[in-house]
Parts: sequence; structure tokens; C-alpha cells
Amino acid sequence: MREKSMAAMTLKPLPLESFNLAVLPKTTHNISWSPDDELAIACDDCVLIYVPDFSLLSTAENGNTRPGYDSPRQYDEAALRFPIAPLKSPELNRHLFDAVGQEFTGYTFFTGGGSGVVTGHGSTLNHTVALGWSPCGLGRMNRSVLAVLTAGGIITVYCQGASEVLGSVKVHGRTARTLRPWIPTWHVGGGFLVPTAVNHEPSDKKEYITAFSWARDTHGKFSLLSYMNDDDEIVLLSVQSKHSSKATPGHPGTWKVLEVARFPAQGPHPIVEKTDPDYAYNGSSFALSWSPWLDRGSSKTSIISYVAHNYIGFRQITIDDGGDEDEEALGVQVGRVDASGVCLYLSSDAFVVWEDKIWMRPGSNVCRGVIASPSKVQAFELPFDYTSPMSTHKTDRCGTTYPSEEDMMHSGNPITGLIVHPPSTSQDASTPAYTLVRLSATHDNPTWHQTNVPEITPHYNTTNLNWATEISQTIEHQLPRALARRQQPSPGTKQDATSFSSDELDSSDMDESTDYESEFSQAEDENPTKTKNVLGIRGLDISDQVHLNRIRIWGMTRSPGGGTSAVFTSQHSTLELERDTFAGLKCRVLFGVHPSPPLPELSTEAKAWEWMYASGPPVPGYSGPGLDDEREVLRDQFRTIAKSQLCVFCGLGLVPSGNESRCINGHVFENCANTNVPVLAPNISHTCGVCGMKCLKAEELYKIAPRLKDIIDKDISEEHCGGCGGKFSN
Repeated sequence: MREKSMAAMTLKPLPLESFNLAVLPKTTHNISWSPDDELAIACDDCVLIYVPDFSLLSTAENGNTRPGYDSPRQYDEAALRFPIAPLKSPELNRHLFDAVGQEFTGYTFFTGGGSGVVTGHGSTLNHTVALGWSPCGLGRMNRSVLAVLTAGGIITVYCQGASEVLGSVKVHGRTARTLRPWIPTWHVGGGFLVPTAVNHEPSDKKEYITAFSWARDTHGKFSLLSYMNDDDEIVLLSVQSKHSSKATPGHPGTWKVLEVARFPAQGPHPIVEKTDPDYAYNGSSFALSWSPWLDRGSSKTSIISYVAHNYIGFRQITIDDGGDEDEEALGVQVGRVDASGVCLYLSSDAFVVWEDKIWMRPGSNVCRGVIASPSKVQAFELPFDYTSPMSTHKTDRCGTTYPSEEDMMHSGNPITGLIVHPPSTSQDASTPAYTLVRLSATHDNPTWHQTNVPEITPHYNTTNLNWATEISQTIEHQLPRALARRQQPSPGTKQDATSFSSDELDSSDMDESTDYESEFSQAEDENPTKTKNVLGIRGLDISDQVHLNRIRIWGMTRSPGGGTSAVFTSQHSTLELERDTFAGLKCRVLFGVHPSPPLPELSTEAKAWEWMYASGPPVPGYSGPGLDDEREVLRDQFRTIAKSQLCVFCGLGLVPSGNESRCINGHVFENCANTNVPVLAPNISHTCGVCGMKCLKAEELYKIAPRLKDIIDKDISEEHCGGCGGKFSN
């Protein structure tokens, strides 16, 4: 595998291929990339997860896809699809209380949550509202877990449970990571309660959660999950987990979840009664967002932004890096008041996106971001350790009662996706570089895609955004009105769009459009004003052109390295009335590439993705020189043991050759990436999900080298490959 990786260094970046889905989206911001480039897509009552394919096998002549490989190149052909709508028993949280020695408290059945007229008494509407990946470290093999918020006001955290003995499968001759089983590990909101930290008063109420967000990676012993309820409170949960390699299949691991802080977040504007003529609903399911962490040595500080009534608030959160790992008081400190705030008119689903960098300014550290109202955007800059709270006042005083002309201009087409690009030293750093998309893309709406990045920069070329090009071509496609009407299938017939798969729709639409356009173009060349006979239609008026399609853009996300982006779209007809069905809409996930400066602290998986698709730097041990120099000392300890191994088939000695060992009879065995000891039996090693190399399990190394137990415990990871640093697939 290492030789294949080195040969692949000369290959050009692979194109990212779009793929089709027959699903029914019900919310915006419904696509998200994990820190390891796993792609999650939220549908009406389920979630889809795609695992990236890092194999470097032989490619086709065009270098895009492998021979006989029909699925999208960048992802395995099988995606995990699990339902999120079914109600769960509050008993599922009992293990959280047992882990901290507290008495279990919970409700015996679900009857809604919060103070809403409908949600307070329960509702059957339980579709996906929002989803978000945690930082690495909470899932098995140091991976991420996925939190999903449903319309019932409940957050459920899903994790890959302990796998069977074989944690990977063979797909087209390669080893692919299996996705099953993914299971709910714990819940919060509704009738689900979690333990509280020492000296923190428990809420003991049924909350209706409206928004949530994971804090950035703390690189410490716990992660932070924040959520907002309909009482305008923000709650912080500390989350820890441990996973055993000897756990029974399907075990979710051991979790420790504590509520460590709760504070009000109403903002400075008084609540307006619903009977007031100036009342307007402006809640947001994406109201929370975290800035990067400022490392102070013994502590770290971040700023959490929240959306209130015509107000964006910023509250400073500090965590203490010291203390015992098992200590319940985890040292989370919340500022007593907002560090700052911005008053502006906000409509439904306003949100904030932070830049992935802290800037050094004279006398202060500064972080920046972009606010989406969501009709317009506004950049901001905020220093740490600066407090300027805003006094209570009415919206008439700050002029945010009514929308501005710019807000009114785009009020019917809100922003549904915004990414902030990694900063570049070659461009003006006065404002964060961003790209946004709006909900509706039509031929007469040029503002559906906007960016403040220059047309061509050393790291970004807006003309090469494949998803923008594909959407533009789709919405600009037009035909004479008579031909367009003839092309449209009648609802309920066997040519109805709902009766075809996505691939069939694409192929049939393409063939029909090609036939119409070729014959139409030929007739137009013969008679530029009116044609005599086109597809049996006499006197066709070619001057009466109509556009056939419009696109809805449900969400946009950026890869962890910043070099690629993805948008989730659905295609609709401009000529026929449509209806949503359980068969789903004609949806597509589109990708674009905009190479950016390499970001630090990326996982091996994220680095491999950037190298494969965004011209990123080579990855040591995968697409560049390996980590052999760092492992030479460890391999020296096992050199004698490696040479003493015998072939299990013929009993002859084995001779190492690169990453393999073989006997004179031609029997070949892969070598352990950590120790260079041959792997002589199945199920005694881990397989890397990136480079594909094997690493002997710790218990097997104990057997063959018991005197080196201390070295094994210290220098060999049970989660990461010794060749490239990638995470194991089993």
C-alpha cells in the first residue's frame, strides 16, 4: 500500500463527483462535514452518513473513477441511513446517572416539553431540525459523534457502537469501513434529564430545545455541548466518553455527561406580546455558535454567540485545563454579562459563522465572523477580555423594529448556507472571506450565490466552483414554450417524476433534452424566425422561450481543511405544480473546490481529503514520505522478534521486504506498521481506514513480547495507525 501511495503522489487531484438522492428535505442547514470528512445529510425523518473512500487503487484512463466502480468516487457506495423520529424511553439516560453516582431522575413518558401551546403537550411532528458533529475524541477510535435535534425539542447523540470481530468489509477488492451499528447513546430535552455538576442546581423540568452547537475542540479531557431552550436559557454540558476494545458488539461505550452551567440569554430588547402590531417571530434553530479557543496556558477561553430578539449576544466562556480527570467540578466559568452585542433586524433562522483564526492586535486578541440576518450579512470583529454590555432598551431606540430596504429586498430568499474561508496572507484581511447561498436559485435571481472573495486569487478561483456552474446551467436551461410543455410528464402517469429513481430521471431527462435541442437547433439554423416543422409541431415560435427548472439550496458546508465545499439541492419544475411525496424529491449533493492555505491541527483523514481533492500537501505515510524515522526506535525493539517469526503454512523463516514479509515458498504476510512484525493470523490486528496498513493489537504484542509491555503501553496507540496516523476502521 505504501508503494501505491508514493506512486500516487504525481497524480492530479481527483474531481469531486455529484450524486443523487431521493429524499424529502424539511429543514435548511441540513448538510455537515465531520472533522474526518464524514458527510451527514438530514432528511425528513432520517439521517444519511457517507464515509470517505481513501483507497489508492488503479484508476481509469481519465483518472476520475476506478474501472467497474459506479458510485461517487469520494465516498463508499453504501451509506448509513437510520431513523431519528421514534420516541425513546427516558430510561436510556439511566447509565449517565450511574456513571456519576447520582440518583436517576426522569419522566415515565413523553408529554412534550417547554412552554409552547403545542409542544408543551406533545406533538407527533418529529422531523430533523438540525444536526452537528462533535470534535474528535468522543466516538470509537477517537472519531466524532453526531448530535441530531428533532422537532420534538430533543437532542439525540448517535455513536458507532462496538463492532463485530470484523469491523471492516471487502468492497471491490479493498477494505472499507463498515458503518453498523450506529446507536443512540443519550438524549437531552423533553423528558430526558442529565446529571448536574457539583454545586450546580438541577433544572428538573421538561425543556423544549430550540438550537444547539458543539464547542470547538478543547484538546482536553472533555467536550462542551451547548443548547438553547424556549425559555431563552443557554445550557452547557460537559461530555466525556471511554470505549473499550473488548466491548460486546453494539456497546455504546461509557459516557459521563454533566450540566455545568445555565444562564439567561434574552438580550436587551423586552419581549413583545404576540398581540402587538410590531410583533414578528424571529426564532432560530441555528442560534448558537462558538469561536475558536484562545489558549492562555492554564486555561482556554472561547466566545459563544447567540441569537435573541433582534440581537446577537456574545458571552465569554473559560475552561480550566487543570484538575483531576474524574473531578465533577470541571472548571467551566461563564461571564456574568455579555461581552458585547449587536442590535440588528433579524428574521427567522438567523445565524453566525466564525472565522477559524484568532488575530493578534496591539493589546488584545481578536476573533472575527459573519452574521446572517438571514436576509443580509454583516461582518464583525470582537476582542477577548473586553466587556461592553448593552443596557435594556426597546427596538425603537436602536432602529431594529422594522427591516431595512436591503432586508426587504431579500426577505423572500433567505441565506441557507454560509462558509468562512481560511484567511490568506495574500489578500486584504479587513473582512473575513466568505461565500453564501440562498434558498431559491432561479434564472432571474442573480444573488442566489454571493462571495466577497476576488474573482481569482492565489488560493481561490470562483470560476471553478463546480456546484455553482451546475446550478447555473440547470436554471438557465430553456426551450420554446410548446416544446417545454410537451416535455413535461403528466402527474400520475408512469412518466411521473416520482416513479423514477434519481439516476433514471437524470438519464431520461438528458436524452429527451438532447433530442429536443438538437432538432430545435437544426430548425433554428434553417429559419431563424419561425420553424416549419419541429417534432411534428408546425409554425413553432422559437422567440417564446421559457426556463424549465428552478433549484432550492437547502444547505452548504465546508470541509475541515477548507479546500472543498458541498451544497444540498433539490430540482423543481417552473411549469408544473409539484407535491411532496414519501418517494422524495429529485435531490443532488454538489461539490466545489477552492484550494486554501493549509490549516493546522487537521486529522489525517482531513489532510488526506485535501490532498486528494483540493491540491493539499502530501500526507506522511499516505501520499508522502512515511513516519518511519519516528518509528525506527520502536521497530529496533522488535527487530529480533520480527526476524524470529515463522510462516504459518510451511514453517520456514520469513524475510522482510518493505511492508511485507515472505518465505521462500512465496507465502506473503503484511507487516505491522508500528513494529514491522509480520501479521500471521486474522483478527489480531487493526486496519487503518486511510492507508490500509495493519497494526497488531496490544494484546497480541503482549503475547509475543511480554517484556516490552511498558513500551507497548506508552508508544503504541489502540486508535491510530503507526504508518500515517489515521484512525483504525475496526
